[in-house]
Amino acid sequence: MKRRLLILLVCLVPLVWLSRAVAQPAPAVPNHLGYGFNMADLDYTLLQNIGFDWAKLFGGPGGQQPVNILVRIDANVTDLNNLAGFINEVSQLAAGSGDFIEAYEIGNEPNLDASYGWAAPPVAADYKTVLCAAYDAIKAQDPTAIVVSAGLAPTGRVSGNWNGHAGHNGLFQDEREFFREFLQAGGGACLDAVGYHPYGFSADYDVAPDSASSNPARNCTNGFCFRGTEKIYEIMVQNGLGEKKVWATEFGWITEPPAHCLSDPGWQGRAWQIVSEQKQASNLRGAFEYAHANWPWMGAMFVFNLNFNTVGWYAECEQMRFYGVEDRPAEDALRALVKYPATYGPGLSFGPGAFALMVTPADLPLTQVYELHLYNDGWQPASYVVTVDGSGDIVPTIQGDSGTLAPTESGVVGVTVATGNRPFGTYHGTVTISAPGVPGTPFDLPVTVQVVDDIQRLYLPSLPRP
Repeated sequence: MKRRLLILLVCLVPLVWLSRAVAQPAPAVPNHLGYGFNMADLDYTLLQNIGFDWAKLFGGPGGQQPVNILVRIDANVTDLNNLAGFINEVSQLAAGSGDFIEAYEIGNEPNLDASYGWAAPPVAADYKTVLCAAYDAIKAQDPTAIVVSAGLAPTGRVSGNWNGHAGHNGLFQDEREFFREFLQAGGGACLDAVGYHPYGFSADYDVAPDSASSNPARNCTNGFCFRGTEKIYEIMVQNGLGEKKVWATEFGWITEPPAHCLSDPGWQGRAWQIVSEQKQASNLRGAFEYAHANWPWMGAMFVFNLNFNTVGWYAECEQMRFYGVEDRPAEDALRALVKYPATYGPGLSFGPGAFALMVTPADLPLTQVYELHLYNDGWQPASYVVTVDGSGDIVPTIQGDSGTLAPTESGVVGVTVATGNRPFGTYHGTVTISAPGVPGTPFDLPVTVQVVDDIQRLYLPSLPRP
């Protein structure tokens, strides 16, 4: 019989049976982002042309749209004082438009007393009451909808104590203190994702939170930078909410207006945040790339904004126009961005993608135990079942063959391959992962056992560096 050889090239140290575990690893960074815009004019064609898949609206979509929809629902002290009426309005929206809405954001910057925030001195427990009422009303109509807490406004560290609330000056509250109080009040039970507004201010997208520099582009004192988001997630982890995602429901960098606009009241306190249009472009692109690579807990990210600068109904000096990206370098930068969109429903990444074992007759019988790692990279719970092909040459046994993974949750399934005693040859089997609602399922993972006459090793000399 012709002799079979496997030549292994190694340096100095023998390779001991590494050939037994040839496998494809799971993706290093599972897809977890949504790519969205806040829009004035609902230009879905432009949004899709840029390659984005989410739009944030400030009212019902009016029908099925070509992208995923996040609707912001107003929620403030007025709704707290008329909770029954608020619940009725939310229920009607979810019942009438739920088929066209993927996610709801409940309120806006509730740690501010501004009219667009809580409209009164903010109290986190009060906001929690309104959020939970909305959460229950939405889930009663559409259990699969994503409910996002209101994007918190970065305020910086606020000194003082108002009515027992730390970091509160009677007008607004430090977003970190507000968030802690919100979670202590039980708000974490009434959300699928945590909303935050990680505006970049003057800082580049990659500046570490709370770091100081004399260079405005590298300064993030008070957490005024995109990566201030990390402090919010730290609080989530500290309060047992680490499996949830953060959604950046607004973020961006403001560009320079005409000189006469700087005296406009709307620009008060904003001039220090101005960046060039080129810097806006590189920061927005960099922010998405950074979040993809470093923040598996980040979900959808909504640039503020797509086109407030090109619609005709805002005054020339309206500051929101200068966050816009349409017809600015940022539009092309975001179009060129390589995107890794997550699955709106359940998702499932896994590794290894195959199981391979190479042995000699002297090794038999052999039992090899593998770990099959699963990760839910979608935004809904993913239920899975792992089975084997009973008619294969190799029939593995499975430990922990079914389960449900929450979004961002991982799990491990044991796969045991027993070779038995076999003659020379190649033997096959199949492990199948089924996950209802996950695109591409079922996934078939090949199992291969090769029985060879001998495994030869070749050792290369180690040469010192000249």
